[in-house]
Amino acid sequence: MTINATVKEAGFQPASRISSIGVSEILKIGARAQAMKREGKPVIILGAGEPDFDTPDFVKDAACEAIKRGDTKYTALDGTPELKKAIREKFQRENGLAYEQDEITVSTGAKQILFNAMMASINPGDEVVIPTPYWTSYSDIVQICEGKPVLIPCDASTGFRLTADKLEAAVTPKTRWVLLNSPSNPSGAAYSADDYRPLLDVLLKHPHVWLLVDDMYEHIVYDGFRFVTPAQLEPRLKDRTLTVNGVSKAYAMTGWRIG
Repeated sequence: MTINATVKEAGFQPASRISSIGVSEILKIGARAQAMKREGKPVIILGAGEPDFDTPDFVKDAACEAIKRGDTKYTALDGTPELKKAIREKFQRENGLAYEQDEITVSTGAKQILFNAMMASINPGDEVVIPTPYWTSYSDIVQICEGKPVLIPCDASTGFRLTADKLEAAVTPKTRWVLLNSPSNPSGAAYSADDYRPLLDVLLKHPHVWLLVDDMYEHIVYDGFRFVTPAQLEPRLKDRTLTVNGVSKAYAMTGWRIG
């Protein structure tokens, strides 16, 4: 009884690694927008990256068939061979990238991949360059892993895109990663091959820096924009580029968790 009373009086004590992490701004915005909607106000919610169409029927049908077959057991930790094969074919078909099966890992979502990558590679004080505006989870993940987010403001004058001079100025001996998101959540900014080229040239000069690209919105593009990903533009960076992609946006599967 004494122990229970002590715990109750002391309250929850968060670990130091998360004590400085607050509630996601996206969740705050979403909650406020939902409250306004309940009040009858005309609100369009742009907080979460939620496509405005439903999961295609062929995806739903395939999932139902898999369940009926009993395809519901544990799988290999990094994804089934069949799924990895499909991912390899996707990269080859859509991006001109050839990966071996052991170069691909599958998770329950992009955020887990980002967290695992940072946890596996960042030592205390290592720096991660993040252009802003950015998806709020990026900096939180870096901080939880005891790294230092280096936030680089990018405004309308550059189309909210990172420029080579700003990247060069941000790189230090402690820089571990540069994190790029194209098309971007939340700005919508997308990098063409010409936009990427100067950034990749900077990275070529700094072999200690790795590149993490979040391509989750690859297929949410408009007005004839041609999507490209850095590894296909610069083969010399392929071995130090982690390309993150998935089905949640392209196939409106935000509530699905596959692996």
